[in-house]
Amino acid sequence: MATEDTISLLKLLLLGPLAYLIDLASVPLSPLFPFPLATTLHAARVGLAYKGRTKALGHDGAMKAKGRGVEWAGYLVMCWGGSFITSFLQQTPPPQLLSPLPWIQYLSVYTLISNPAFTALLPSPAILDTLLPIIDGLTRSFPISGAVLSTSTHPNPSIRGSLMFQLLCGGLAASGGGIAATTLNVFSPEWRISTPPILFTGLLGCLDFLAGSAAAGIFGFLTASHPAYLPFIDTAKSLVMTPSPAKPAATAAAALMTVLGARSVVVLFLSIVYATRAFMLHWYSTLIAPPRPVAAGAVSGEKVGSARDATRIVVQDKEEGKKRV
Repeated sequence: MATEDTISLLKLLLLGPLAYLIDLASVPLSPLFPFPLATTLHAARVGLAYKGRTKALGHDGAMKAKGRGVEWAGYLVMCWGGSFITSFLQQTPPPQLLSPLPWIQYLSVYTLISNPAFTALLPSPAILDTLLPIIDGLTRSFPISGAVLSTSTHPNPSIRGSLMFQLLCGGLAASGGGIAATTLNVFSPEWRISTPPILFTGLLGCLDFLAGSAAAGIFGFLTASHPAYLPFIDTAKSLVMTPSPAKPAATAAAALMTVLGARSVVVLFLSIVYATRAFMLHWYSTLIAPPRPVAAGAVSGEKVGSARDATRIVVQDKEEGKKRV
């Protein structure tokens, strides 16, 4: 079938390289720094966003005067907020509290990227957002897929049997850090509780949560993480797979993809979402929005009103001259 050929080509050209990247990001970098590339990239990406936000708000100097502990704590809230929230909902201890290694990794990476000599070499936040959507998609695919896998195999049958809970945890795994950081105002030396931004910031403000929930649904559908997906999986197989006499029909319980393959699809989906958001936030108004119409008669940047005023003054001078004569 043509559909099968298209899917095979898609796997070869797009999902294959992404799967290789995911495998590469899952192994420790070196014996001296025994941490995966994925969490290292996440620590650096969130660190750049946190540092850029504190500087944009003018709180960088006050944060340094308050002490490094305040800055470190705010940064870790932004990094681990989603993990802490989903762990709380699943009634399990956050993995960051079970070992000192995450603390060593994240604080060491933040110390490096917050150094003025390093930040001076970085491009603007708009350029970073434009160039790094695949990094954002890669780093968020791990907590999203982890949330789906942990809820689908949870010992509590109420959690294990709830599709809504899977999607909720997927969305919070992707956006919980940003929601917690903004709600607690960790970008200022004086923390305070405020309204969660997801409640009033519109579609772009909710995009992280919505994209995370959608990615959780995609991952769950491809890996058959919930019985609610099974009829749709069976329909999808009947549409894209050629029936074979020796193997008449695939069972509905079988997943469409492995965990690695489904995670590759999630990375592709999130990369497209974050690239679109970067374009809408940073480039749409300058590249797509039409320029304001210039009124006829405006010459060399002068306003039309100014030209009319000058004409009126000249006419008045002529009339006054005639009266004098």
